[in-house]
Amino acid sequence: MNLRFKIIFLSLLFFIILIGTGIFSLCLGTAFVPLQKLWNVELSHIIWQLRFPRILLAILVGGALATSGTVMQVILKNPLADPYILGISSASSLGAVLAFVFHLPFGMIPICAFMSAFIAIFIISRAAQKYASTSSHFLLLTGVLLSFLFSSIVTLVLSFAQPFEGATLLFWLMGGLSHPFSLFFILLSLSGTFLLFYLLYKKAYALNLLNLGEESAHALGLSITSTQHYFFILSSLLTALAVSLSGMIGFIGLMVPHFVRLLWGGDHRLTLPLNFLIGSWVLLLMDTLLRTCFIREFPIGVLTTLIGAPLFLIILWKKST
Repeated sequence: MNLRFKIIFLSLLFFIILIGTGIFSLCLGTAFVPLQKLWNVELSHIIWQLRFPRILLAILVGGALATSGTVMQVILKNPLADPYILGISSASSLGAVLAFVFHLPFGMIPICAFMSAFIAIFIISRAAQKYASTSSHFLLLTGVLLSFLFSSIVTLVLSFAQPFEGATLLFWLMGGLSHPFSLFFILLSLSGTFLLFYLLYKKAYALNLLNLGEESAHALGLSITSTQHYFFILSSLLTALAVSLSGMIGFIGLMVPHFVRLLWGGDHRLTLPLNFLIGSWVLLLMDTLLRTCFIREFPIGVLTTLIGAPLFLIILWKKST
């Protein structure tokens, strides 16, 4: 099976699985809706204003986190790296927390979160340019320091928040897909996600070269600094977009890339689309389980970690043997 056919076949297969799960998810919830009644006018609010935007949000966030995690693991040369490792998520959380504290309209929360993350990306990027370094150690150290800084500020704000505000903030920070965003806003964000993914996929071969090591990549004519900078900016923007809409959802960006690499190898021309599709499918499946199997809804980040941690350990054990 040649690579082109493999990419098309597997991508189409998981796309069909994702669409099927999405249709299944439309039917499920606190009230079951039979397939033939999805277009019922009386149920249109439940289906198309509540469930459908949430399904699109799961696809956006899951795909963005899995793709970003894959790229981060390459540019940081660390298989345990995830989308949150460079402090982008902490910056995004700080922006959201400040929006809550200053009682801004709900629609401003993701915008403030994204702008805060963008500032963090700019700081890390400028520091890397100033010191002429995009080495994994420099990026990692800068990101971790910023993460500690932003997390400390978030904790400080939470300490002085009113009890009700504090509980609301914690629920958002733990990750969820139940936020009442409009369908237009989610479609706009989804378009941005697809654009960022396309820009990453265009350079998938360069990501393969980086995986060989800096010396080998340089010998093959790759500009290491500019390429790493390119991937850092785009993957960080994907993370910022996901976190600004859902809060921090754990293990998707760590577990899915390992699972895909274990089954289909390390050619990113194949694994990038598979990561996006499988990441979307996993988060959509988790959210569907959360909505249907539990009496009370809790942050989806809790569920992904509870299920993801044991699965990740199994993957590591199988890989070591």
